[in-house]
Amino acid sequence: MPPKNFIKENFVLIVGLTLPVLLMVAFMLASALPQTVANPPKYDLVFALTDYPGGSGGIPVTVNLVVKDGVLKAQYEKVETATHTYPNTSWKKLYLYDHNTRKVKELAFGFPADMDKIDPSREDTVDATKGMKLDTTLQSPDGYELTTESYSRGAGLFGDLFWGGGGTSEPVLQNGGSRIKLTSGDGRTVFNYTSPEFIGWVTGTN
Repeated sequence: MPPKNFIKENFVLIVGLTLPVLLMVAFMLASALPQTVANPPKYDLVFALTDYPGGSGGIPVTVNLVVKDGVLKAQYEKVETATHTYPNTSWKKLYLYDHNTRKVKELAFGFPADMDKIDPSREDTVDATKGMKLDTTLQSPDGYELTTESYSRGAGLFGDLFWGGGGTSEPVLQNGGSRIKLTSGDGRTVFNYTSPEFIGWVTGTN
């Protein structure tokens, strides 16, 4: 059969097979393009994510991040338990969005020294943000807010094949029609399926 006749007789089938692939390629190309906005963010942002580092014994303290007089503090509290196995298995990962590069980098925030000896609580200044003056107003001085955007990744055979089906979410900075994805240096979204914890905008130095 001549190619022209084959295309004519199977046009619907060919479109049905190629369109999802073309859409996927277009989506990937659009994601790789640099973001341009009329009024880019003018302030850095500190935020946190919940992390589950694992370990059979758990973590003997919980942590809460609070800003006092523009300084980030970590409040640790002992986990009460009758055994040596602690029920707490979550921790925090700390991140900084750099408005100059429009990229996100992880800040150092590990377990506190002598955490087994914290009783009942302790508050420490977070070393990684010591020089930053943080503003806890949800909206930055230039109008941006941290939010999470949800969308469907695709449905049916091609959605399951290329994206695994279902939906996903990604953190963005939004100011009216301007939106900035929070991505790492290699262009990938820093995290999915979890909501970021807003800490504060960097409005100066301490």
